[in-house]
Amino acid sequence: MPGLALAAGIVGIVGVLPPAFVAVLAVALGGLVADTGPDPWTYLLVVAPIVQLWGALWLLSRRGWLLLVLSVLPVAVLTGAVIWAAAQAEESGGLGWPLLLLAAPVVAAGLALTPRVRRWVAGRPRSRR
Repeated sequence: MPGLALAAGIVGIVGVLPPAFVAVLAVALGGLVADTGPDPWTYLLVVAPIVQLWGALWLLSRRGWLLLVLSVLPVAVLTGAVIWAAAQAEESGGLGWPLLLLAAPVVAAGLALTPRVRRWVAGRPRSRR
């Protein structure tokens, strides 16, 4: 296993922790139960870390790299929305937490996109049936 693939998988798994924490926090604050019904963004918050973890494990098992790369998109969209909303607020705090939410998944996706990792995944032995 190339070091870049191992690093992408580990960073992908570690990168699941911040979005999972946000999802648990959103559910604990009642994001899935509201007067007008559940907020669809909350479901995305809950599903995104699960898909990202699956993508990282999929890469480490040499099944594919694309799932890890695509699993970063929901977190990136949500983080972009948070950063945009913070920029619109008059008293915005630091953008450190939203950027921390995005840092590890983007690094994992970038590592998974390297040619060496993609060649490694593509070169896996096929099962004979």
